[in-house]
Amino acid sequence: MPVEKPRSRRRKEPLSALALGALGIVFGDIGTSPLYAFSLCFAGDYPAKVTPQNIIGICSLIFWALVIVVTIKYVIFMLRADFDGEGGTLALLAQLVPVRRAAKPLGLSAIALLMLFGASMLYGDGAITPAISVISAVEGLNVWTSAAHPYIVPISVVILVALFLIQKRGTGGIGFLFGPIVLVWFAVIGILGAVAIVHHPQILAALNPIYSWEFFLRNGLLSFLIFGAVVLCVTGVEALYADLAHFGRKPIAIAWATVVFPALVLNYFGQGALVLANPSAIASPFFALVPRWGLIPMVILATAATIIASQALITGVFSLTQQAIQLGYLPRFRIVHTSRHFAGQIYMPTINALLGIACILIVVTFRSSANLGGAYGLAVTITMLTTTIGFAELVRKKWKWPAWQWVPLILIFLSWDVPFFIGNASKFISGGWVPVAMALLLFTIFVTWNRGRRRLMERLDSHTMPVEDFLKEIKAPTLVGGTAFFLSPQPTGIPFVLQHGWIRSHIIYDTIVLLTVMHSARPFVHPENRIEVEQLAPRLLRVKASYGFMDTARIHDILKLLRARRPDVDFSHPTYYLANPKIADDTSAHGMPSWQLNLFRWLARNARPLTDSLGLPPNSVIEFGVEVKL
Repeated sequence: MPVEKPRSRRRKEPLSALALGALGIVFGDIGTSPLYAFSLCFAGDYPAKVTPQNIIGICSLIFWALVIVVTIKYVIFMLRADFDGEGGTLALLAQLVPVRRAAKPLGLSAIALLMLFGASMLYGDGAITPAISVISAVEGLNVWTSAAHPYIVPISVVILVALFLIQKRGTGGIGFLFGPIVLVWFAVIGILGAVAIVHHPQILAALNPIYSWEFFLRNGLLSFLIFGAVVLCVTGVEALYADLAHFGRKPIAIAWATVVFPALVLNYFGQGALVLANPSAIASPFFALVPRWGLIPMVILATAATIIASQALITGVFSLTQQAIQLGYLPRFRIVHTSRHFAGQIYMPTINALLGIACILIVVTFRSSANLGGAYGLAVTITMLTTTIGFAELVRKKWKWPAWQWVPLILIFLSWDVPFFIGNASKFISGGWVPVAMALLLFTIFVTWNRGRRRLMERLDSHTMPVEDFLKEIKAPTLVGGTAFFLSPQPTGIPFVLQHGWIRSHIIYDTIVLLTVMHSARPFVHPENRIEVEQLAPRLLRVKASYGFMDTARIHDILKLLRARRPDVDFSHPTYYLANPKIADDTSAHGMPSWQLNLFRWLARNARPLTDSLGLPPNSVIEFGVEVKL
């Protein structure tokens, strides 16, 4: 089936404007890491000694992390591992499973479970990143006066509330609002770093990767633990991949190569140069680069930049959630498309509210960025590791790369991912348990909803009747005008709703349509291939409506396509019939565990009704109950 090209490629904005918007959305997190990443390598639970060799070695590690992890792995390769313009862990997973041709959710293979857990970890990081970004920014007020300390948490909460309230403006509007601020940020930190490098150019020796190896040889096992701080220079890189749909590969790559990467390297090397000349500056090397007269303006700019940093994870969570819904791993939530030209720009009110509440609770509980530091990084390193594994499966099975091509590449990626994971695993007790706990909760919901939906579809399938048997049972019914749509989860047989005794014995409409809405494991389906119409009997049609996991199924679109395809049929003022399953306990050995069944019931009760998501007119809907044992 031909697949629709991503609508993101038909946007009207110029490339420069999109790159500027990407700065505000995609690079906020990774762009503010110079505030703490370099200094934390020499602080925390496992600090490196402040020696010239270690300073150059850590600068070298940071430089090559930016080159290999961000530039090569993500910008060059992962951004090309898109699924019709969509990125992120679940878009990668969708390329590793068969295309789904029915309403039944995809099963859970070992790779699917692994990728789902990686996606769950990104949700945990999505809650922690806004919390630590905002509170660390507000803590900059302590530079002005220590009297501000009691107000740090209340101010952080107010800022978080405001941040999540503006999400309804859409990522495009927010990006073009935040983009200029972040552009100024990168220009300033790049200039500050360059000035320090000019005064102490010996730091440029860090460009040589030998100094990275010497750092490991000199520090032994401690170097892996220090990696728990080095990874902070690339946090936000998974959001870069997840946010691919919001701006596209080219604008993101251009913004990285021309603005973000040069500014980050200059600032990290500038901090290293300054500490080489003055080791006492390690207490706050970033602000030590700033002239005294510019300190207060820099605190204000840093505050704005770190608040913006949380945006990348928020929009990444929106994209992942939409993909999870359409792939059958989450119940339906309301999705608001905020751009006419770019399908990837969305806003999800429920998810936005839940994420905002989680961030506020984290701030109120931990109360400082120092306390939150232990939780930062573990989530994204696990996601990075699962992404590498998923990419290896993609190039091996789907892209058919020979082993001599993909094995060395994956080993290079793992040579960074594994040390990052080891370094951050030590943070579990000191706060890393927070994103892990959140991820386990989300992972349980993913698995429960998937399993429950698959079993529900199997049970409803058992209620279907062969078309031939149904037609034989029709005996002189009362014919009524109009068209009736009977929603069926599977495109085979006669669904339970149409078999209902009262309908079968009393009424047959002029036209009966058996409608099945199917979500394939592709982001988009071209409108020309949206519907398939099959004539089963003189007044009986079967319609299959296919949607990708980034498409939104709406009944008025289906009716429009049907009228064009079958102008001889009157589809005006239809009546819609659908089953309303009542979930009961299956006491047999094949039933779901009670805790999982109760969780599935709760999720089903709180899911957005199919009538709302399809846009069915409430006055034209008739539901019939059916007991389903799970």
